[in-house]
Amino acid sequence: MNSFIAGCCCTFIVVYLYNTFSPLVKYCAALALANGFGTVGLLVAVGIGAWAVGRMQAEWKAGPPPPSGGGSAGASYSQQNRHSTGPHGNTYSSPPRPPPQTPPQPPPQSPPRPPPQSSQPPPPQSSQPPPPQSSQPPPPQSSQPPPPQSSQPPPPRPSPAASGWEKAREETKKREEERKRAEELKKKREEAQKVREEAERAAKAKAEIEKWEQARAREKETREREARERIKREREEKAKAQAQAQAQAQAQAQAQAQAQAQQPTARSQTGTEDAYSYRPYDTPKKASSPSKTSTYKSCASSVSGVSESSYAPSQSTARTTPPPSHRGPYSTTNPNKIQIKAVYLFSDKSPLRPLSQLVSGQGPVTDGLILRIETGGLFIDDDVREVGQREWDVKAWALNLVEDGSAKNGLHLFRACTRDVDKKKYFFVLAESESWKVTAGIARLRKGSQVRSLNFSTVKETEVKAVLGTLGW
Repeated sequence: MNSFIAGCCCTFIVVYLYNTFSPLVKYCAALALANGFGTVGLLVAVGIGAWAVGRMQAEWKAGPPPPSGGGSAGASYSQQNRHSTGPHGNTYSSPPRPPPQTPPQPPPQSPPRPPPQSSQPPPPQSSQPPPPQSSQPPPPQSSQPPPPQSSQPPPPRPSPAASGWEKAREETKKREEERKRAEELKKKREEAQKVREEAERAAKAKAEIEKWEQARAREKETREREARERIKREREEKAKAQAQAQAQAQAQAQAQAQAQAQQPTARSQTGTEDAYSYRPYDTPKKASSPSKTSTYKSCASSVSGVSESSYAPSQSTARTTPPPSHRGPYSTTNPNKIQIKAVYLFSDKSPLRPLSQLVSGQGPVTDGLILRIETGGLFIDDDVREVGQREWDVKAWALNLVEDGSAKNGLHLFRACTRDVDKKKYFFVLAESESWKVTAGIARLRKGSQVRSLNFSTVKETEVKAVLGTLGW
């Protein structure tokens, strides 16, 4: 409580001094700025003031000289107590040291001290007279000195201020320890939270990686299953087509065999007659082929042995050759079969002259030249002869660019470019009526799983016209 009052008083004194000396300081500062002598005077005043303050502090620290004799220790001890319980007694400083032990000295002969006056009022005097004093003299005092006092003075009792300061320091120490424990606990909790968060992040990342790997595995399994199903379906279709072709071929062979068996002939029972008369001067004739003999001649025999040269060939039967083919032009409505007029192969090494070509109706190629655009690539077949042109196959993974364009003369151009070293280009010429099949085939090709970055673009009409003119269309 005393420290709080002293602090308030010091604060009021400082505020009063500030309000008192601030105008003077401002005035001196104005004079110092206006005149050089004012600066010199201000410096002198500041120096004198600093010297006076320092001297006062030195005298206050030194204190009054201690009294001689045994009272020096008590004075210094009381001075230390004053210093510790002064305005700065609440600061956390070391406890006061005990007074130094002085050697025991004989007590000086001093007159008897008066009895201590008590603060209580004196008792009321009774009206009775005092008792009469005895006439005997007081006993004589012994000349022996009193027994020496013990060398150990009684331990000083701690003052209430010192005990309060000790309690405050202990409480402060306890609070500091509690604060440190709380900080350590908070730090451990933060570290545990950090470790937990790192573990959660690692677990989450691991779960995402596993999920991604599972998705990729499922996707890969799906692609493989689709590829197996597609291959199986293609094999079944191919086997079915071969079975149908074999059945058709067998049916045609049976029909031809039946037709040949039903053809009329003029063959006789002695068709092995060689017209040889067994005369020594006769020579046998050369035997002709059985087909010609059975087809063009009537090998009749006679009992008389006349040779067949005597008879003219039979005119009753005609030649049994199959009738000429009356098949019309090839056409198909199958959306997977694109009837093309020609296909040309170019490369960067030969950009103006085709390396190879197939033209419908020329050479062994019939007018049934078709193009199939599937998910596996581009395939060319002769649908009339049922012969596949496997050397012209283009796989889907090898395609880099497909282009489509039409001209005004009723022709359509489809161009496919590969990503190999030679940069091969395939030019397909077809009728405009087959262009919708090309569009559907390109869409089917781009949806396949075997395509790798396939691009699509449209060819301008002028370029289509120039290319067709170069190819002779």
